[in-house]
Formats: sequence, C-alpha cells, structure tokens
Amino acid sequence: MTVLRNAARAALAACAALALVGGVSVDAHAAVGKFEYAGADGINSVFVNPPTGPCIGFTKEAVSAGNYTDTDAKVYEGLACGGQGESLPKGTGKSWGVFRPNSVRFG
Repeated sequence: MTVLRNAARAALAACAALALVGGVSVDAHAAVGKFEYAGADGINSVFVNPPTGPCIGFTKEAVSAGNYTDTDAKVYEGLACGGQGESLPKGTGKSWGVFRPNSVRFG
C-alpha cells in the first residue's frame, strides 16, 4: 500500500512539473528588421526588431519614418498610441507635414 501511494505521489509530482514547464514556455513576437524615424532636427532614431503589440514611444516628434520590418505598423500623435493614427505598411516610408507621430505599434 505504501509503495502504491509513493508511486502515485511521484506520478502526480511529475505531471505537475510537466504542466509548469509547458505553461512557462511563452513565444515572444517581434517585427524583424528596422524601424527608423527622423525628428525635425534631422537626427534619426532606430528600433531594431521591435516587439509586436506594445506601444513604443518616440524620444521626439517624427517628421518622417521608414518601416523596414516584416510587420505593418501604425504611428500615433500621442506618446501612448493615442490620438490620430496613420498606417505605415511593412517595407514603406513616409514624410509628414502637419501630422507629427510620437509613438508606434507593430502588428
């Protein structure tokens, strides 16, 4: 009886460990390539392999941007991806007049 109980406990512990290992495995997704933007001062900033999903704030307002990643992006006026937004498809670039994006989201 004790042997059977110990075997059951060992099997339960093995199943629990297996479930924990399987549950910890999380795939991180990123846009592969570079996203560049230029401020009014003419200085470029670059994100390499940016994550898909979260909003990424710029350090300065952009006057132009190039999405040289494999994922579509959307740029926004607000720092937290708020306000007016504009699509920037993968492999494209754009310059703006009045619109000045301050953040981007991929995916």
